[in-house]
Amino acid sequence: MRSVGRRGFMLGFGALAAAPLLPACSSAGEKKSGDHVVIVGAGFSGLAAARRLADAGVRVTVLEARDRIGGRTRTDTSLGVPIDIGASWIHGTENNPLTKLAHDVGAKTVPTDFEDFILVENHQIVDHEAAAASVDDWHRIIEKLDDLSADARPGESVADGLVGVANLADPLVAWNVTSRIAGEYAADPDQMSLRWLGSEEQFKGPDVILPGGYTQLSQHLANGLDVKQSTEVTRISHGGEQVRLETSQGTITADRVIVTVPLGVLKAGTITFDPPLPEAKRHAIDKLGFGLLNKVVLAFDKPFWPESTPMIGLVGNNQPVTDLVNGLVFAGKPLLVGLRGGQAAWSRESLSDQDAVTELTAAIDAPTPTGSIVTRWGTDQYARGSYSFIAVGSSPDDMHALGEPVGERLLFAGEATNPEWFGTVHGAYLSGQREADRILG
Repeated sequence: MRSVGRRGFMLGFGALAAAPLLPACSSAGEKKSGDHVVIVGAGFSGLAAARRLADAGVRVTVLEARDRIGGRTRTDTSLGVPIDIGASWIHGTENNPLTKLAHDVGAKTVPTDFEDFILVENHQIVDHEAAAASVDDWHRIIEKLDDLSADARPGESVADGLVGVANLADPLVAWNVTSRIAGEYAADPDQMSLRWLGSEEQFKGPDVILPGGYTQLSQHLANGLDVKQSTEVTRISHGGEQVRLETSQGTITADRVIVTVPLGVLKAGTITFDPPLPEAKRHAIDKLGFGLLNKVVLAFDKPFWPESTPMIGLVGNNQPVTDLVNGLVFAGKPLLVGLRGGQAAWSRESLSDQDAVTELTAAIDAPTPTGSIVTRWGTDQYARGSYSFIAVGSSPDDMHALGEPVGERLLFAGEATNPEWFGTVHGAYLSGQREADRILG
């Protein structure tokens, strides 16, 4: 079968045609070159905005609370090879701006075929025909959900839609639901809006992973920019003729500010806005969902799994992860990257590294690993989760509201402000360019 990206496979269809990308920045930017723009956050939305503005001659300062750039992308090399322990894939390669960015820096990409997998249940590989039949059943389920979503009420969840459509008592059906929904949206069916399931756009082409890590792209974007790390913003006063930002390193003033912090940080209220944000924006922050996808990475001396199979699914109740990505395929090293999303991830954030590793090694009958990485994006104070989703009672209008400027001086970017491309690095990147173009326009 042809390779299908994760989001395309989740929906059971080929990826949708891409919407036109944003126009290049206007020459009108020259008149703004005397302005000083501060960008809060050095993730991909912040870096994309800064790059666009700086290239147009605008004075830009990026304030980053962490001691590194990249935001919710992070490339870890502790196991001897680069492993992205935050965002990992470029979702859809055709017309995706990250594809060009990867090409510009000479970054290698490796496609992941999510249709090429084995399932393991009770420590045994599931019969190939049964696994294939489960995929056909999933396609039927998602088509039914798609039909139901058109007439769904605002308060209906994906879990409501699954009633009578999917037999969740069947372990293979339950795995498909957990892997394809919680693994994709970092949230559980009872949290997600049925009305807006699958409403986001998709780029055609496979999902590709970066063997050298996303850090290649973030470092390229940041080259030559004024990025102040370990600078946490606590208050933004935007009611006067200038914006005043109180930070852990002192006070900074600017003509405009673009806030690109994750939705989880906005929900936590760790940044005070003076005057307070408009009611529509506060409601959007409250209503939108912010999910969690964590990873447990195990390295071994040698593989004990099918060496050319990119994906392994773990079937059964309360598995520590739903899916394992085969590191031999993209890193050339015997390691497995376990993925867990939604409540399965939140409920394990308090586990110690050792307990998390022991739980997974027991589930897959693995020998003692030679190394491991365990992520906890939920308790990371500068993330407080992984990425946004459209929760029950919310809609893409809330993402629009989140991305609307407040007055002339306070702007917002980030994947959660991008209803077409939320939950993706390219969604963050495009939102940053959108706000830069707003200033340059």
